[in-house]
Amino acid sequence: MLRFDGPVKPLLPFEGAFAEWEQPGIPFAFEDYLALVDYTGRAIDPRKKGAIANTLPPILQRQGLTPDQWLARSTQFEARYRQQRRRSAA
Repeated sequence: MLRFDGPVKPLLPFEGAFAEWEQPGIPFAFEDYLALVDYTGRAIDPRKKGAIANTLPPILQRQGLTPDQWLARSTQFEARYRQQRRRSAA
């Protein structure tokens, strides 16, 4: 598990779209955020250590997950991991 010097802040909620008023969250949909992360991972740049091959499908498709399933798993990771660890230790 990664260690951080200070407290880690969660992502703001996804708002779904830009609005005319000030938004407290991220102004696009979660699926769009995942597409942006995937696109960034595929970008080839000499300053990066590597890139996701263009021949690979998007990561959630490769994992057989919907965006909602990924969000649930990623935000509940520690609670799920602790439960599984307790079960395997018993």
